[in-house]
Amino acid sequence: MNKGTIILLVMCLLAILAGIVVYFEASAFQKKARIAEGIVTDTRMSSYHVIFTPDNEAEQNLYISARTHGHHDGDKVRVFYNPDNPAKARITDGKRGGKKIIFWAFVVLVFDLYMMYLNRKNNRITSNFKTNGRKVLAEITGVETDYNTTIRKVHPYTINCKWSDPITGKTYNDSIKYIWKDPAPLLSGRTGIDVYIDRQDPGKYMIDKEFLGDVSLR
Repeated sequence: MNKGTIILLVMCLLAILAGIVVYFEASAFQKKARIAEGIVTDTRMSSYHVIFTPDNEAEQNLYISARTHGHHDGDKVRVFYNPDNPAKARITDGKRGGKKIIFWAFVVLVFDLYMMYLNRKNNRITSNFKTNGRKVLAEITGVETDYNTTIRKVHPYTINCKWSDPITGKTYNDSIKYIWKDPAPLLSGRTGIDVYIDRQDPGKYMIDKEFLGDVSLR
């Protein structure tokens, strides 16, 4: 398995676990909580100041992050508080936050599992070509920078190559694209790139990219 997909898998599972913990903690809080009306003040601060008055209790102060809530001075908000300890209060339904964490972690998890499936599929195809295919050596005809593609101000490289099928006599031209590091050090001393041709269908072939390691995305 690719190291990156394994790390992402672990992170997704941990995020789902965290979402579950947040959800059940919020559920337990909501079962005991009461609701009071609060007034938002001091929105120019990094934390909003909310004033609310619990039933038959003294006025309470609550501070919430200005980064996660878009309120203005004078806004009225619902405050959920613990009747046994009004100082423990919040203005959001934590269950909803837990659900969001679980949902997005699950979405990323599905994507990661799909990438793992593709990696396994590509590995099977590569293994099959190497086991059953005819190997020829492709000539490296040049290395180019793809200025039409940019990610974070970085342009990928392309390795162009050509080879002739000794059985059919047909010449092929192809390339390895989306190489995100200069492949020159990896090509140093190489006379060519291995290509494996399908014995049953010479029009099908695989360019061996393993020498590039993780710098190639295709």
